[in-house]
Amino acid sequence: MSEKLTQVIVKSWIETTLGWWHYRDLDKDLDIVSPEGKAHRRLILKRFCDEGVVERQPGKEGIFRRVDSLAPIIPWQEADASNTVNLKFPFGLEKWVSIYPKNVMLLAGTFNAGKTAYCLDFIRLNQHRSEIADLLPIEYFSSEMGAEEMKLRLSKFSISDWAFNARERSTNFADVVKPDKINVIDYLEVTNDFYLVANEISNIFNKLHKGVALITVQKKRGAELGRGAEFSAEKPRLYLSLDNGLLTIIKAKNWVNPEENPNGKKFSFSLVSGCKFINIVEK
Repeated sequence: MSEKLTQVIVKSWIETTLGWWHYRDLDKDLDIVSPEGKAHRRLILKRFCDEGVVERQPGKEGIFRRVDSLAPIIPWQEADASNTVNLKFPFGLEKWVSIYPKNVMLLAGTFNAGKTAYCLDFIRLNQHRSEIADLLPIEYFSSEMGAEEMKLRLSKFSISDWAFNARERSTNFADVVKPDKINVIDYLEVTNDFYLVANEISNIFNKLHKGVALITVQKKRGAELGRGAEFSAEKPRLYLSLDNGLLTIIKAKNWVNPEENPNGKKFSFSLVSGCKFINIVEK
């Protein structure tokens, strides 16, 4: 393989990557096994670093990321500020919060507090609405349920006209989210290096166009924010915290009524059969 051809192939591989990667990932995918090939790869990566194609992760040996120099113009002059995504939410949150195209929403919940129930109820409320027909069907990415369990869970809602795409996924959601659809991610699994939650959310945001994403993450009992803490709250325009029997609006950037701040609103509730929110009371 010629040096020129190797550079082309390595650059093509780099252009398919998201986030940080190790040179061993490159070696594995391109079958670089010989000492000569690895020496050649080191030379190419050094050259790409010098040229600004990639950068090294500070303090981490052998880890790189693709430098994305694109910064598209935001045509705000022609934008319509009333062009919200007319979503319905469990607990009627649309009364207080506006959602726009490309918005990320995040639900942080404790174990068994009702995150999946919230996601499925959100789907139920929006899956047939003509006002958002161009964003349908909803894409639901589940990291926990197989077909049988999902069918059992959905049957508890006592409706039969479900109309969404259910997909199995647990990592790298930015690779599969639909830029112009409503994406529900249940849930974003990060078991260590929780600061990487922000990277995952940012990658999803960058993939969106007209669509939106509702993402769930785990949180500790008693904590206000989910895994990733403040890092997880940077991108979302709506951030909800779910405990057993209590939902809190932690962050709402766009208020329906400019004079009514929904941040800090709390709602008590009961969850029945793992799907029905009842006895909802604004506290």
